[in-house]
Amino acid sequence: MGAVEDYVTYYGSHQWEKLKGVFDAADFTRTGPYLDVFTDVDQYVDFLEGVVPTMGADYELQIERIVYTPGEKVAFGQFIEHLELDGVMTDIPETIVFDLNDDGLIRRMSLYLKQPGGLAPVGGQDAMGVTEG
Repeated sequence: MGAVEDYVTYYGSHQWEKLKGVFDAADFTRTGPYLDVFTDVDQYVDFLEGVVPTMGADYELQIERIVYTPGEKVAFGQFIEHLELDGVMTDIPETIVFDLNDDGLIRRMSLYLKQPGGLAPVGGQDAMGVTEG
């Protein structure tokens, strides 16, 4: 199993100390979906340790697929965050792009979320689901 798969395993089982071991502690940047940035592994894992338990007992990060580029220096992970929002269990699709160092540790993470029920900021409802013919 690689660092990306270990990331999901340790994240999901709340093994925070083991999670720290999947990252390149000397060269790490995680950019979140709100352009929030962590460059310190300990601070990032402390953040997860504080946030993940607040997402509810049924929270789960489910793997849809993990794909590595040739040479395995970059991995793309498609996930579903399964959590309760406003009393309703909701699936939020998420993609994380992982850059790996020469030892296979995670050195960069860029997270992207799809927000269910929202409107496109440009064009609103009229811009959604329409193609030009």
